[in-house]
Amino acid sequence: MKNALAVTLIVGFLLVDFLFFHDLLKPGEVITFPQYLTGLLSIPVILVAGRFLVGDDKALRPVP
Repeated sequence: MKNALAVTLIVGFLLVDFLFFHDLLKPGEVITFPQYLTGLLSIPVILVAGRFLVGDDKALRPVP
């Protein structure tokens, strides 16, 4: 179940980022602050989910 959630997060954020950059290439397109935040948020989400999928348990452990 956790693997499915990790894959869903990665695919979802990649899809949103693709749509954002696709719109970015249109002439006259204005980039909004929420679009920037979504792009910045996608980086740690994809990294943590990817580390979880490759089996690095330290990625999800709380710091003591």
